[in-house]
Amino acid sequence: MPEATGYDIWALLGGILLILALAGVIIPVLQRIRVSSVLGYLLCGLLIGPHALGLLVDDIPWLHNFVITDEKLIAIFAELGIVFLLFVIGLELTFSRLWELRKLVLGLGSTQILVTACVIVLVALQFGNSLPSSILIGSALALSSTAIVMQMLMERHMISRPVGRICFSVLLMQDLAVVPILVLAGVFSGDAEGGTFVLLFKALLMAAIVIVSMFAAGKLLLRPLLHFTSPTKNAEWLLAMTLFLIIGAASVTHFAGLSAALGAFLAGLLVSETEYKHEIEVITEPVKGLLMGVFFLSVGMATDIAEILAHPFWLLLSVVGIFVIKVLIFYPLARLFSVPKGQAAQAAVMLAQSGEFAFIIIGISLAGGLLLPQDAHFFQLVVAVSLLFTPLTGRLATFAKNVMGRHDEKDTAILPVACDVKNSVIIAGFGRVGKTMADILESQAIPYIGIDSSGAHVATLRKLGYPVIYGNARHIELWRKLDAGNARAAVITIDEFTATDDILRALRKQWPILPVIIRVKDTSGIAQYYEHGATAVVPEALESTLHLVRTLLEHSGMAAEEAGDVIAHYRHQALLGERQEIKVS
Repeated sequence: MPEATGYDIWALLGGILLILALAGVIIPVLQRIRVSSVLGYLLCGLLIGPHALGLLVDDIPWLHNFVITDEKLIAIFAELGIVFLLFVIGLELTFSRLWELRKLVLGLGSTQILVTACVIVLVALQFGNSLPSSILIGSALALSSTAIVMQMLMERHMISRPVGRICFSVLLMQDLAVVPILVLAGVFSGDAEGGTFVLLFKALLMAAIVIVSMFAAGKLLLRPLLHFTSPTKNAEWLLAMTLFLIIGAASVTHFAGLSAALGAFLAGLLVSETEYKHEIEVITEPVKGLLMGVFFLSVGMATDIAEILAHPFWLLLSVVGIFVIKVLIFYPLARLFSVPKGQAAQAAVMLAQSGEFAFIIIGISLAGGLLLPQDAHFFQLVVAVSLLFTPLTGRLATFAKNVMGRHDEKDTAILPVACDVKNSVIIAGFGRVGKTMADILESQAIPYIGIDSSGAHVATLRKLGYPVIYGNARHIELWRKLDAGNARAAVITIDEFTATDDILRALRKQWPILPVIIRVKDTSGIAQYYEHGATAVVPEALESTLHLVRTLLEHSGMAAEEAGDVIAHYRHQALLGERQEIKVS
């Protein structure tokens, strides 16, 4: 036994070493040749998994050091990655912002699940599946991948834009739908006693009790607990407390029959209301990124190339069929909820894949005798392949938006990148200063819209994912279309004194209480700007730019100490040269 245990330990350490090598060496190399981290992890998982190089271990023993065959261990790390992702997403939200999304969460999200599941159930019945197994298959395939979609949105600076809010709202509703689906799985497999509706009612009641209890406990205890432990001044206390909150909340919801990721999301939502939010974001980001990479590795490892080659036609047809069905259903539903055509098309394509939760549902169906082993394996392969192809559909989503949203952009040409600018920051002039400010606002999930008068520069920025529009900021009508009266603040970073002064006076005349922050190259003209109603005027240079953004964050309602922490973190990154600048022509 000791020898076997030692072998297991070394096998575990070897697997961890391989994962770290991939994350620290191979993935950065792939990113340098413009391969996204998601696609890179998927391809690496496909290569080192049991269905690729793992098949050659018996013939080439030294390959054992470069493959991972313990899929159970990988699955554990993958689940942790999803949990950390949902925690970070919760950190980026507030209760007020979540309340604003209720129409999309409860309306569009629930309607999408029900309609998509019903259509897939009808298709499954046509292929000879029983009604219970068809219902479970339909419910599982109606869900999308929270992990991959949210990672794609973050990489493309889309998390706080309208399409990001649409995708997040639907994905959140899908995580909530885990409860009734699990109940149905238990009923159909014969593991539960009692009527279906009674069991559903009990499960939903338990879910409501757990969620309300967690909110109440968090509101009453979390802030005092953090205040009580913070005077220790040890750097590790906050990391330990954060891990305790994430894993503890995930465990509570898991044992209550809910999704573990949902518990982590609730924990993040509670922490977002405290002054420790930004420091916790900093310390959890690397851990979340690494664990998410392990999740993508697990998806690649689950993809059996031999099975794909054995059933290429039916497999491809099934994957394409799921994408087509979900797109054709989601688009009209989104339009019913007043989502613009372009955004509806883009969100439909981004959410068209199957989700990681489908693996669990199919596994339960197999264990309960509802699916034959060969059928279960085929459906799992369909899910894995759809996840594998998801990063490649990102460009297709952008293409769909451009095609379907042409009318949207024609009617609202000055606002092609956002449908709701309430409480956003409007940045006039999007050079180096504007981009630096946008990067920090993006990291804090504060919505913003940029205005620039260079069409070529706007096109470059739009390709990189920045919500910038072309226009002349002197035109007060442009600001009216952007609903500047409801903006958090206006920031003017234009070099020309006369243009800046004209914009300032027009804004102050139209909206006397709108915070207007101005960046200038030198100290000349500062007195005149203040005389004409500027809220703050900040000279240029790196420290001046950071001071400008700190002033903006404070005017956006953030505490001075928190704003200082955010700026300090960004200054550290800037000094390390971790951010790339865009050349302004």
